[in-house]
Amino acid sequence: METPKIYVVNLNSYNNGRTRGKWYELPVDFSRIKSDLLLDVEHGEEYAIHDFENFYGYKVGEYSSIQELNEYAEKLEEISDIDHLKDFLEIYSIDDIIDNKDDLDFVEAENDEDLAQELVEQMGGLEVLSIETLQRYFNFVAYGRDLAIGDYSKTSHGYIRDI
Repeated sequence: METPKIYVVNLNSYNNGRTRGKWYELPVDFSRIKSDLLLDVEHGEEYAIHDFENFYGYKVGEYSSIQELNEYAEKLEEISDIDHLKDFLEIYSIDDIIDNKDDLDFVEAENDEDLAQELVEQMGGLEVLSIETLQRYFNFVAYGRDLAIGDYSKTSHGYIRDI
């Protein structure tokens, strides 16, 4: 997982055509930003975030709090060992991921059909599915028709397998 970064500028310098900015990896000590960008009474005390990277859906604005962004980066570091973390961050907030860390489950699948096949395989095959589940999702009519066409013949009391 890549470290969140922000590009911070001294807003007064920027507004006067003298861009004074720098990239910072988070978390970063705000006193370092103040020192680097000369955020003081003489040069202007306001900053703005003009670019950012690696926030994975987290909302970063021009005037976001450095403290809040640092907290996000620290939380991200706390869970950086989770496989497929970027995928989880597409769906859940970082706090939800932290709170449910032990219950996260990722299934690699291209589409819904692949998802179903993979989960059935992980559970041990069709034989572990309940009859209710099979009736709800399995097309018995189509399967029966194909069996009768190719492998079975109808009798007056049932079907016999073709020899």
